[in-house]
Amino acid sequence: MRSKDYYAAIDLGSNSFHMLVVRVVAGSLQVVSKIRRKVRLAGGLQADGTLDAAARERALDCLAIFADRVRDIAPENITAVGTATLRKLKPEDPFLEQVRSTLGHPLRIISGDEEAATIFQGIAHTTSVQGATLVIDIGGASTEIVVGEGFEARYLQSLDMGCVTLIGAFFDDGRITPENTDAAITHVMQLIEPHAAAYKRHGWDAALGASGTFKSLQEMALARGLPLRFTLPWLEQLLNECLQYGRIDALELHGLRPPRRPVFISGLCILIGAFRALKLTTIEATEGALREGLIYGMLHELQHTDVQLRTLMSLVESYHLDYDQIARVEKLAQQYLEACPTQWHDIQGEDAVRLVRAASYLHEIGLTLNYKHASSHGRYVLAHSNLPGFSVREREFLLELLGGVAGIIDDDAEPDELPDYPPLARLTRVMRLAVMGCQRRRDDMIANGVLTTDDEHLTLHFPRGFLQANPYLRSLYEKEALWQQRFGGLTLKEV
Repeated sequence: MRSKDYYAAIDLGSNSFHMLVVRVVAGSLQVVSKIRRKVRLAGGLQADGTLDAAARERALDCLAIFADRVRDIAPENITAVGTATLRKLKPEDPFLEQVRSTLGHPLRIISGDEEAATIFQGIAHTTSVQGATLVIDIGGASTEIVVGEGFEARYLQSLDMGCVTLIGAFFDDGRITPENTDAAITHVMQLIEPHAAAYKRHGWDAALGASGTFKSLQEMALARGLPLRFTLPWLEQLLNECLQYGRIDALELHGLRPPRRPVFISGLCILIGAFRALKLTTIEATEGALREGLIYGMLHELQHTDVQLRTLMSLVESYHLDYDQIARVEKLAQQYLEACPTQWHDIQGEDAVRLVRAASYLHEIGLTLNYKHASSHGRYVLAHSNLPGFSVREREFLLELLGGVAGIIDDDAEPDELPDYPPLARLTRVMRLAVMGCQRRRDDMIANGVLTTDDEHLTLHFPRGFLQANPYLRSLYEKEALWQQRFGGLTLKEV
């Protein structure tokens, strides 16, 4: 009997073949298996439109592994698609029948438009972005560029260029020169520019990138301690670094892993060309892509309009968190945030309200392991959890914010310092007061003081006699006032 509890998405791409196996746990996806093989299918495409013997052998060897992995999964829970390179083969090519026979499962060769739309769905279901979004996915033989909002792709194109095919066209001898990089970038711009006006007409508020090229850039930025929003000057600086090495096989860029080296220069040229043609200012990497789009296409019950909230609710269920306490902390934290000056809401373009919501939901997650060092446990759990709807930067902010409430709900020592980033430090101070005010864990016992601010100084106004009547809460606030003296100060008043 084949299991109906698991789902598999198989993506036969032009550079790599991927398989993703998941199950649904507490209203969210749990990844149980990922298999990726560098098949380099596009590199084996010949002038007559067929694949060479080596590429066919690599592909069939990989598909035998995939077929074995999914033979215990119900057929209706498996979806398999082929993309750009397989699109270029003639439908009667005997290799396509070999693929289907080896895989033991129907294979759809999807159009470029369907690939672009599915990529956008995958990103929409795993990334929490407000407003219109531009998505770029650099594949092995095609590049998909989509602009849309919510779950709706409004304008999309699948362009005949990829990091593998560009290598063959411009870097076949392995050299990296000003001439071949300029030619590659110019070629990319020529393919994008006929569509640039349409993309700009639809407009976007944020740009996201999916594929190995963006993962490489993210790893390099992290290794170098740089922002995770990539800019054209930084990409051009990386191009200059590549030129200094002169050859693809000699690239030793700081943070670039050797497996990503062979197609990095071509992916970089595609992205620089896209930046120039579309007049992009920044872009950042995202996790979701085609495979996630295929999975969510089979799971309509998970198609939640607020991806981040879906993740938070799943964690509440999985870790048996106290939802009533979450609601109390969130209400008080949002009330305090509304009382703060506008600049306190500016968290590098992120929504402070949503960040406070996430911290309110998750500030007690460490208690599920142990009261002792609960804050440390909570940060560890979340640092190693799949958090659909949270960008890498949002996850980092959330972990810092949760670290800032240490010592209130557990016996962790209070943090020695607040986060270095001032708006996040201010938000941490607000969160501490909200968590503190709800420690009686009753709706009618919330310390509902009125917060006012004077520059960096905070004042909490309570009804006359409140602190005297609540010695437990008073002890928490008095200790907090001493601690916050280093960060602008906290005054307690009764009126």
